Amino acid sequence: MSYTRRGYTVEDLFRVKTVTEAQVSPDGGQVAYVAGEIDREADGYRSAIWLAAMDGRGARQLTSGARSEGQPRWSPDGRWLAFTSNRAGDPAQLYVLPAMGGEAHKLTNLARGVQEMAWSPDSAAIAVTSRVGGTPPDKANSAPRVITDLKHKFNGRGFFDGSHLHIFTVDLTGGEPRQITEGEWDNSQIAWSPDSSSIVFVSARHETRDRDQGQDIWMVAARGPGTSGAPDGERRLTDGFGPCNAPTISPDGATIAFVGHTDTRDLGGRVHALWLLPAGGGQPRNVTPTLDLSLQAGPLNPGAPPARIVWTNDGGALIVRIQDGADTHLYHISAADGALSRLLGGERTVESFSVAEDGTLACAISDPTHPSAVYTAAHDGSGERRLTDHNDGLLAELRFPAIEAVRVPVAGGATIEGWVIKPLDMEPGRAYPLVLDIHGGPHAAFLHAFRGSYPLALASAGCAVLQMNPRGSTGWGEDFARYLHGGRGERDLPELMAAVDQVIAQGWIDTERLGVTGYSYGGYMTAWAISQTNRFAAAVWGAGTANLYTHFGYSDLNVPRYAEMAGSPWEKRELYLRQSPISHVDRIRTPLLMLHGEADLRCNPAQADEFFTALKYFGVETVLVRYPGENHMMRTSGKPSNRLDYDQRLIAWFAERLVLTEQPAIERAATEIAPVARGGG
Repeated sequence: MSYTRRGYTVEDLFRVKTVTEAQVSPDGGQVAYVAGEIDREADGYRSAIWLAAMDGRGARQLTSGARSEGQPRWSPDGRWLAFTSNRAGDPAQLYVLPAMGGEAHKLTNLARGVQEMAWSPDSAAIAVTSRVGGTPPDKANSAPRVITDLKHKFNGRGFFDGSHLHIFTVDLTGGEPRQITEGEWDNSQIAWSPDSSSIVFVSARHETRDRDQGQDIWMVAARGPGTSGAPDGERRLTDGFGPCNAPTISPDGATIAFVGHTDTRDLGGRVHALWLLPAGGGQPRNVTPTLDLSLQAGPLNPGAPPARIVWTNDGGALIVRIQDGADTHLYHISAADGALSRLLGGERTVESFSVAEDGTLACAISDPTHPSAVYTAAHDGSGERRLTDHNDGLLAELRFPAIEAVRVPVAGGATIEGWVIKPLDMEPGRAYPLVLDIHGGPHAAFLHAFRGSYPLALASAGCAVLQMNPRGSTGWGEDFARYLHGGRGERDLPELMAAVDQVIAQGWIDTERLGVTGYSYGGYMTAWAISQTNRFAAAVWGAGTANLYTHFGYSDLNVPRYAEMAGSPWEKRELYLRQSPISHVDRIRTPLLMLHGEADLRCNPAQADEFFTALKYFGVETVLVRYPGENHMMRTSGKPSNRLDYDQRLIAWFAERLVLTEQPAIERAATEIAPVARGGG
């Protein structure tokens, strides 16, 4: 039976399966991982633990997946698989499953659930973190909030409730979890000593922690306070470090490796290096001082399970992920001299990895046209094989557009890199619309990873999409990333427009049909672009900012972010206002669609309200869509119906104003999907 492959559409959101957390068994014989999917009927997500055999016999589902299950972790003796699940309807708890088969049994019943876990090397216990104290969860949304700290909220978590993240240990045989840390601070990123006697972790307990981003490596006796020789049972091993991530102790117990840097205030664009610290405390040594690229380790959000680094069995090296331009590769780094050897490369992103006792690697990897899948390779990266096929059915139906590299020389002898996603089925001699898509951050990057969503859907609809990594992006060194200090918008927009012009010079772009969009910092840049030029016929703001002066007070990241502005808005008023799109709103003529989550604590929806009001005052065609309950991560983890709505509205906005020749299939006509609240007075 023959059929014609089609282009990617926004509806494919519901068919893409996520594959994460590839965890190889200690003997290297199988890989546990998490496979997730959207439950369209419930307008949510579900995930299950799967097991893939190394011999290629395929994968099978281990857990029900009716709700959310994650963090599969093998016991060091290979007899058990621990994981977290909310299957009982409570916050995620710790479960263990016999590796030889059988029923999972629940080990914890913590009121606020389990955040992260780590097995003891003797396989007798598991350490977990959980929140303790504060306002009871059932009163969190009704009790008065008394705020005394500068850091009092975080996107996705909400306003802090007075609870703190503490470490517990629970025996494999059961019993009540034992809390082994105390105090008015959070503790996370846990790892055991090889003899199972102690646990290292990251905590910020210094006096100025509310006004900087400093952290330290700590150690506590696994049996609890008062048992390690120190009066409180806990020892600080570093003395006022910067951000610390993913501490792990060497096989001989003598050395702690971690990832971070020493700056506690001006974090923007810093390279995260590999550090080694004596397990008894002392001066950390930077193992990679000449490596101008960041190791990828630590949690995506505070308290979340960290991406790890792994010691080799002989203690002579570490296996790490490093962002190298638009790619994330797997490397072997010598602990003695920092010598690097790349294990897995290519135009792709290694999203997670684990290592068996014999050095066998298991990784979750994606690229621009392939969602993540589990791969395995030998200790040196040879013999790479794919083990999972969760998205093969969808991929068999799809055709992907050509994606062409774009490199643009810019001022100062630098070069910026990115790519243009060309319209599907381009015809010679025909002119096409182009949308400039701007990434967030600004200290982030477009990666060679599967993104799906509107960029591919726009290409299917006959529109080119340009994605560039201007200076300010990560992956090209510290100076490259910190180039934007004091120059937001003013320094990166000219580089982006140079890339637009370079693509136009190829002769197949209709210059009357240019669009611009972006999310977060990309939303700010969208607003900045249309305030500086009228070359764009349409624009879509995604969760952006327009007033840097007021954004300082709204954002959950006011402490780390604004050192790069050389001061607060009250000290640098002219700079903040000059670089705010709202200061130039009277110049704007471009029709703007604004899409923003109402629970966004990163780029507060008040920013959208301010800009919308100003634009309407000046008579600019503007539509504001607010998504109730959605935070700043709506694009990746919001309600699936809202993620679909976001893409549908964006594509319809561009389809009408850029006159896309291949009209995408959407649930509502372009004239019907932009209702706004109207009131009498």
